[in-house]
Amino acid sequence: MVRFLSCLLSAFVIFSFHSAQASPPLAKELQKLVKSLPPGSVYSIQVKDPVSGQIVFERGAQHNLVPASVLKVMTATLAYEVLGEEFQYTTQFVTQDRPIRKGIVKGPVALVFSGDPSLKRKHLDELVEQLKKLGIKSIHGDLWLDGEVFSGYDRAGGVSWDDLNICFAAPAAAMIMDRNCFYAWLKPGKKEGARTTVKYDQSDWFLTIDNQVRTRSEKDCRLEVRPSLDKEYRIEGCISPKSRSVRLAFSVNDVERAVKRYIKSQLRKKGIHLRGRLIVGRPDLDMPLVLAEHRSEFLPQLLKPVLNDSDNLYSDSILKTVGYETSGKPGSYASGIETAREVLGGKGVNFGTSRLVDGSGLSRYNFISASTLVDVLVFGWAQWGEDSPWLRARDDPKKTWLKTGYMSGVSSMAGYVFQSNGQPLVFAVILNGLMPPLPASREEMKAFRKDIKSFHRSFLKVLAGEGKA
Repeated sequence: MVRFLSCLLSAFVIFSFHSAQASPPLAKELQKLVKSLPPGSVYSIQVKDPVSGQIVFERGAQHNLVPASVLKVMTATLAYEVLGEEFQYTTQFVTQDRPIRKGIVKGPVALVFSGDPSLKRKHLDELVEQLKKLGIKSIHGDLWLDGEVFSGYDRAGGVSWDDLNICFAAPAAAMIMDRNCFYAWLKPGKKEGARTTVKYDQSDWFLTIDNQVRTRSEKDCRLEVRPSLDKEYRIEGCISPKSRSVRLAFSVNDVERAVKRYIKSQLRKKGIHLRGRLIVGRPDLDMPLVLAEHRSEFLPQLLKPVLNDSDNLYSDSILKTVGYETSGKPGSYASGIETAREVLGGKGVNFGTSRLVDGSGLSRYNFISASTLVDVLVFGWAQWGEDSPWLRARDDPKKTWLKTGYMSGVSSMAGYVFQSNGQPLVFAVILNGLMPPLPASREEMKAFRKDIKSFHRSFLKVLAGEGKA
């Protein structure tokens, strides 16, 4: 009798496990969707109940693929866990502990940057204004621009070379002004052969380009961007006289040069005379006296651009900051990723054989599986529930929250779907190798992208119980 009951109990446990692991109707509908993906595509998919921990559906869940911007889910989770809600960046003017007499600061001063991705030029203006309000008229010493809180490359390996000049790939240096981007309009001349003109949004920022673009009525007019020694970039090519003005959104090529120029101009504008040199680096001196300070918003607000706007600079700066705050050494991509593996890995996230090199997903050297991303989201739900950084990033509550990621050949999403009973499901879908048969016309490419978006929408509807595939 005991043996019979034991066998019966075992059978019940096995049946219950398989029932919880995959709801047959749901799994069937999702499988139909997966089969509809285009030939040649590779996928990593997992859906899990974050409360019970049971897998609802998975296909290729352990495959490491290029994630694109869904990697920001990991960065936000890591930052929330390590830095905490009350974290703020600070940017300061500091000096030695000496009295300021007759408006003179005797000795060196340092402007200490913290890698604050939200720092704007207006904030630097306010810092210089604070110096003026202290009555400072002259600095009898060197002014150091200290960006030593970060080390290593400003961009991660694996970022496409032809993206480097574009704003969304701006360098994640410790010195940041307006997301290290600047903007302008390129206007064609009124007639054939006329020079084109560039009108900058903010001409007083000392960020300019060498414009070699001509006005020509050619069938295949293109613009090319190249490095420049004296200016940020050199642009070449042609634009039709009938063309509309072209919007230019550039990343700052030389951040240190841009900051030096801007700070020098602001000191001059506020009537503060610098007697010494303007030096990039950190002085080997104790400077405990804070002359001026700017504080960023708290971390939940800083994560909104990461999760809602998919801002790469915010993501990578925050990852480096995590590395700095945990190690006490200058932050880098490597130290941030190491912290992710240690902290989240110790909380149940199985990184397996994934390879990560940044916090934004901009690099094509990133490889991660759907199961790892789902582990991250499950940890977040267990830790914070509806108070998680993803849901708090939303200004309006919705049944579904997801982070998407796109680059050539890649389309991914990860997040939560709330079912009709109010219970969440966690999911991650990473699709790689997405290309239509080539050569493809513009209309064919547009139809192909539309089909992929339709797949994502249908996937979410099936999870939410709102319809069939």
